[in-house]
Amino acid sequence: MGITMLIDFGVFLVLLALLVFLIFTKTMSILHRVYLALHLAFMHWALLQFAAHTTPYLPYKFLFIQSSYVALSLTGLGSFVLTLYIMNKSSFFKTFTFKLLLLPCVCAIVFILVNPNELFLTLYQDGRSDKVFSYGKYFGLVIGQMFIYVITSLFLLVLSYIRSAHRSVTRKLSKFAINGLGLLMLFGIIDLFINIINMTWFSSYFPVLSIGMMCAAFYMTFQLNRINVLDIIDLAHRDVMNTMSVGILVLDRDNFIVEMNKHVHAIIPLRIGNYFDMQRIQEHIPEMDWSKIEKQFILRKNDPFYKLDFEIYTKKPTESYFQVQSTPILNQRSKLMGYMFTMQEVTEIKKLAESTKRQNTLLQQRNSELIKTQEKLYEANKKLEKIAITDVLTECYNRRYLMQFLEYELPRNITNKVPFTIIIIDIDYFKLINDAYGHLNGDTVLVQTARKVNETIRKQDILARYGGEEFIIYLPQLSRIEAQQKAEDIKNEIENNRIWIEEVNDEISVTISVGVVTIEDYKQFQITDSKVLLHEIMSLADTALYEAKYKGRNLIVNRSFAI
Repeated sequence: MGITMLIDFGVFLVLLALLVFLIFTKTMSILHRVYLALHLAFMHWALLQFAAHTTPYLPYKFLFIQSSYVALSLTGLGSFVLTLYIMNKSSFFKTFTFKLLLLPCVCAIVFILVNPNELFLTLYQDGRSDKVFSYGKYFGLVIGQMFIYVITSLFLLVLSYIRSAHRSVTRKLSKFAINGLGLLMLFGIIDLFINIINMTWFSSYFPVLSIGMMCAAFYMTFQLNRINVLDIIDLAHRDVMNTMSVGILVLDRDNFIVEMNKHVHAIIPLRIGNYFDMQRIQEHIPEMDWSKIEKQFILRKNDPFYKLDFEIYTKKPTESYFQVQSTPILNQRSKLMGYMFTMQEVTEIKKLAESTKRQNTLLQQRNSELIKTQEKLYEANKKLEKIAITDVLTECYNRRYLMQFLEYELPRNITNKVPFTIIIIDIDYFKLINDAYGHLNGDTVLVQTARKVNETIRKQDILARYGGEEFIIYLPQLSRIEAQQKAEDIKNEIENNRIWIEEVNDEISVTISVGVVTIEDYKQFQITDSKVLLHEIMSLADTALYEAKYKGRNLIVNRSFAI
């Protein structure tokens, strides 16, 4: 095992030590985690290069080489992602453009692992040479895409550095990333020259890139530590929490306190690192009835995602009320990480609510009789309104309601060019029925006929008693052909309807004469007077009805209104 082989392993150990240093000395943030991902790619490259040049088994040797270049490809992508976070462009990750920018890296990884026709690498079968492989025809594409990611990152970082305010956090971060990635780029170019372009000039492999990764990691780690950039967010959060008027308490999954602001300690004597013990809290506030709150905590024990919402009060030093809410804290994979409690003082709101409640109670007592009176008036008005628009005998609409409705509806139909139909029906020989069976049975015929028509027409159609044995039907949104068919249906249904007459202990049937007017052609028409228009339509329908009666009754006569 040559000294050059041990360099890769030594680089891995140094990178591992730096990783441990970062984890145990710094507060974790999203930017921190992104850098750690890049750091892990460095570690994998060094370790896999060491493994590839030391293992005597050719299949393992080739697998380690492939895996190391996968880590190298991820290094390029990792530098680009780190750049976007430094520039505060994390929203860019959700765009389709970013997904397209991932394709070169993904394709390179697939190409490395599949290695079609040894176009990426060819392994020497004897394994005796220190350089155990030769580069394939398209090896340069993999290296090229990695360099493009790094060069693009450096370009964006330079722009960010130039455009950022002097001494701003973004400017400091941009500078540290430019130097770190620039160092990595420099060693990468040297490694490309020594181990790839001029590999035949040197007798053995020398881990230039591994050394470059170690130097870049040293610089970036200690720069992060020096400028405390990853602690800024944590300090800002803490300052914001302490300036808020709401108490904030954060627990981990095991119910240990990991964060809290000063307002929580003023309410309940808790400390960071303590176990969140409900028994101790109850002892501190003994004047409360905790039974309902305990039920909520039992529900959370059974369902960790259950949200708590309850109220506590304390008499020390003064009587105070607090609204407590607790929600689960989830990571990006919706995995439970802990719980956050908020405690908002609602003492003044509570007192105001109680005062308002007392006043409302008095007001409700005074208004209760008025409300009852209003309800009675409302019901009476509804009955009067129904009586005013309903025919007492047949319980369909009366003529007055229909005329008022059509005066409003017809102009709107014409404006919107909605076809509609007016049908007038008249019960044939109704006077003979009255004479033969009496007016009470005549009323029965009217009621049964109106009921059968209502069963035949649609919900949006309107049936009204026009007078005596005549009825009018308004049918919107029907063409002339459809209106004719609907009139036929009504005529047939009434003709087939059997009406029981008590006096003669027998059934009778009646027929109707029908006048139909359909309006569906609105060319060159302007409304001048809706009442005049309605009168003309009704006159035409009435003429059609009397034509049907004149021709022998039990007929339908259809007329078109020229508009």
